[in-house]
Amino acid sequence: MNNLQKCLAANMKKYRKLRGFSQEKLAEQAGASANYIALIESGKNFPSLPMICQIAAALEIDELELFNVAGIKYENFQKMHKELSCDILHVIDKYFERLY
Repeated sequence: MNNLQKCLAANMKKYRKLRGFSQEKLAEQAGASANYIALIESGKNFPSLPMICQIAAALEIDELELFNVAGIKYENFQKMHKELSCDILHVIDKYFERLY
């Protein structure tokens, strides 16, 4: 997946979740299939310009927001947060194992 695909995928996920949409709901609003939305969000497909416009309209954002590089940072932050949470829980578990 290239950076353009990563950026689009991350921003689609971010704005979809902010709107409280499932992939199915976004697909319905954008006039696409849920499978197609999943392929875009996974970086396996890249939409046409008209579809980008339909997705942006469904998300009620400007088309350019789908290509805002902050989306990649958001995705990396979410991944880092998840990894840190798992690491912290692992350390806590090990600590309590030693106590008992």
